[in-house]
Amino acid sequence: MGAKLTQAMMPNCFPKKDFNLKDSKVDLKGVFNADDDTPFSSVWTADESESCFYTPNGSMTPELKGSPTEVSADGITYTSWDEAEVSPLRPLAVHGKVSKVTQEKLSHCPPNRFKLRSGPNYNVNRKKAPSGPALYNLRAVDMLEHEHKISHISRFFDRTKTELDPEEDVQSGDVINGLPRFFIVTYMLPSYSPSMSLFKPVTDGHGFTVVFFFVLSKKGLEASKQQTGASRVLRRFCAREPDCPDKMRGPNLWKNIVSIANFKDIGLSYYLTKYIKNYNAKPWLSRNPDMHKFKGRDYYEVNLDIHVYNYIGLRFMYELKSSLIKLVVDVGFVAQCEKDEEMPETILGCGRLSHISYENDCVKVDWDKYDEKKNGSETN
Repeated sequence: MGAKLTQAMMPNCFPKKDFNLKDSKVDLKGVFNADDDTPFSSVWTADESESCFYTPNGSMTPELKGSPTEVSADGITYTSWDEAEVSPLRPLAVHGKVSKVTQEKLSHCPPNRFKLRSGPNYNVNRKKAPSGPALYNLRAVDMLEHEHKISHISRFFDRTKTELDPEEDVQSGDVINGLPRFFIVTYMLPSYSPSMSLFKPVTDGHGFTVVFFFVLSKKGLEASKQQTGASRVLRRFCAREPDCPDKMRGPNLWKNIVSIANFKDIGLSYYLTKYIKNYNAKPWLSRNPDMHKFKGRDYYEVNLDIHVYNYIGLRFMYELKSSLIKLVVDVGFVAQCEKDEEMPETILGCGRLSHISYENDCVKVDWDKYDEKKNGSETN
């Protein structure tokens, strides 16, 4: 009786059976618990409103045209995904040169710091083990400030000028054995105080985007040649169309892991310390309501929209914002494995960010300047 009364009074807190929405409120506790307890259950709750996701110069998911050309050499298949027809910023920015995060605050994080599914029969034994070598190397992190959420950030950057490691990174090719040479992941973080409104929650506004720029590692290339389970899962994930519905994408979902290494040592409040202790380093899954995907000729981009998380999660992040400069944070991403033949899971990419500052590390960009529709020009 109590649950039914709560559902009647707070409909936004309960998942609906049919989802065809781009922008939804995410149940953070459900997301955190989904990996271990309910991997196939719905972990978000939907809004009635359409998405307010903001994209300069066109639709949120530009159409990809044409078909890739394949060339095989030395047992490696090289392909290309056609570039979406969008108008990028000019001149293009270079990953790692936008802000000082890469130069001063990005460091190596060992992949084995993350414990992932190892199988066999994971759904029964729940066994996890440290990850093997990452499929991708993190080479740059950029931080951008904006008045609205910005999608498909990759088109504003010149990937070819990013500094790579000739010993560790794949130096050429677009899509190699089904894996893009570049993988870009963004966290879109709100800076405004979260809304408690049940009927019209605020899901867009001033915020920051953290851009993680990964390059296919030579160990990742070797994994693709050996067709390891994790590389096959990632290849299947990338082969789907970016706007593919969750029910068609299958069980191999996107998984995020964030671990605050020093939260016990920096004098956080009891509330923040307890919250971090409960959820620190626990994976959570992203689906279409809070995740948007894009493909380019040689890259795959995943946008993670934190603006649509529920009030409790947003309140926690808002309260933590003033302490961000004290934090040492390890971040990792995984394409989730389900079957025994896909195990063990392997970290896609990871890195450590130390003492990030919104005020000092973000670059403010006037995105409206590039909005052709808003300025009365023709949109692609």
